[in-house]
Amino acid sequence: MTLANKITFLRMTGIPFFVVMVSLGGFWNYTAATFIFVFLASTDCVDGIVARRRKEVTVLGEFMDPLADKLLVTSALVYFTTVAWLHVHWWMVVTIISREFIISGLRVLAARRKISIPALLSGKVKTTVQLTAVIATLLIIMLRSASVKWSFYYSHFDFIYDLPMYLMLFAVASTIYSGVRYIKEYFYLFGDTI
Repeated sequence: MTLANKITFLRMTGIPFFVVMVSLGGFWNYTAATFIFVFLASTDCVDGIVARRRKEVTVLGEFMDPLADKLLVTSALVYFTTVAWLHVHWWMVVTIISREFIISGLRVLAARRKISIPALLSGKVKTTVQLTAVIATLLIIMLRSASVKWSFYYSHFDFIYDLPMYLMLFAVASTIYSGVRYIKEYFYLFGDTI
């Protein structure tokens, strides 16, 4: 297994630790979950750089890297739907997950034809937007849990608590746009001839 693929697998194996910490709740657990998420998200850049510099771009890596991203982001989004004040609605998560299933299916069709689908710019932007939205939301959760833990409250913080909903709407929009771009680019794969 290449070094880049090992880094990708590290990202995948770290997801349960994030899920456990964020599920436990409380300021310190949210802090740990945020640091874990940021670390895992940063490996997304690292494995790509390593693969290109070492000339170790593999079919496994091209499949596992986006899958690891999807699992990481989805784990956070599903949790966000359980926190009522975030206003992250189920349909936002379903839209994002649906796009991922569709593009994964497209990659399977491409693999059957021995075609590799590299990440498009729109896909990279989508991932960046999603990761940014998740990290910002985790930081906002940390802020709110800190205000509860240390009993401080400032009314001018209230607008911050509305940001996750708008961040997720932006993430949904970029996700839909990216999905349309992939389908438009590789629509011919849906043809009958395989």
